[in-house]
Amino acid sequence: MNKIRMLIADDIDETRSVIKKILSLEDNQFEVVGEAADGEEVLSLIPMVNPDVVLMDINMPVLNGLEATEKITNDYPNVIVIIMSVQAENEYLKKAMFYGAKEYIIKPFDYDSLVETIKSTYEKYRERQVKFINNEPLRDGKIITFFSSKGGVGKSVLALNSSIIFSKQNNMKILLIDMDLQFGDISIMVNKYNQKTILDLIDEGQIDSFENIKPYLYKYSENLDMIFAPSKPEAAEYISKESIEKLLMQVKKQYDVIVVDTGINFNDNTLYVLDHSEKIIFLSTMEIISLKNTKLGLRVMQSLGYEKDKVKLVINKFNTSYGIGKKDVEEVFKDNIFAMIHDEEKTVALSINKGEPFCEASKYNKSKIGKAVEVMCKDLLGE
Repeated sequence: MNKIRMLIADDIDETRSVIKKILSLEDNQFEVVGEAADGEEVLSLIPMVNPDVVLMDINMPVLNGLEATEKITNDYPNVIVIIMSVQAENEYLKKAMFYGAKEYIIKPFDYDSLVETIKSTYEKYRERQVKFINNEPLRDGKIITFFSSKGGVGKSVLALNSSIIFSKQNNMKILLIDMDLQFGDISIMVNKYNQKTILDLIDEGQIDSFENIKPYLYKYSENLDMIFAPSKPEAAEYISKESIEKLLMQVKKQYDVIVVDTGINFNDNTLYVLDHSEKIIFLSTMEIISLKNTKLGLRVMQSLGYEKDKVKLVINKFNTSYGIGKKDVEEVFKDNIFAMIHDEEKTVALSINKGEPFCEASKYNKSKIGKAVEVMCKDLLGE
């Protein structure tokens, strides 16, 4: 076994000396490659000394242990961080894991507990990281978000079917996240009611690495994974913007495209996703109320500084028998309509009720809605 390369971070010289002495008693097990008295010093040392493990105190000046851990997780994902603290409460443990620490050890610690914690943590996560590096190339996922300012326009249906179509293009890896945290329906649309949800993932503090996220994914197909919305509307208040940020940071490295189905409001979580989206598919229908709300929503997005090329207006359930014609819609939105998806109510209703996405059905190639969604997806990927 190669020596475990250790970087010790603590603002108290005596603590660092004691740790070094303990580690030196383990023949050929550890190599202390650096010491730091604050988080900024840790970050400057990592690229120079290339540690396997950073043993870091939670309370340090300049940049504390949690802030430094978060930066290490982002910039040096192969480095394992173990947090040290005199605080033994679960609150501190969960916070350390939230920021990316792999383990937590309470001060004062004895010889055996320190050595065993470092060894077991290193063995557990090093195997996963080596496997990850060798077999799973890092990607740079682009976020495509489906949004509407009114319910009932078919947003989730299009998000789901578009994800499936994306996953069949050039072996792309796709993740669909149901971010309609109060009333998400993606799990019902694929006939999976009792799967783990985004609430389970965040509540159990498993967003520090993709390996920890994996058990909470529903694998729809070889190239398409899904994260479902909570089953109860009140759960939405427990999911913070910071949690969404960390989740997206981890999954972006694993997928080519991340499709996000949002709620219909401009809350903090939705705004964060919209800000970081490569494309926003803004859904409307031919109903006058939907068109009015869409017009208002587009003004909001313009005020947020979103470029015209980022926001793609799609008219869903397109049907000329609703008293509003194609020319009327084009007049309202000028040349900003990206796609029009034909209205096939029976096809969509049957798809939802059976829990079988219509783009998977045998009649898919013959349906107008299927062809229209496929063209829209290819145009999005082409851009």
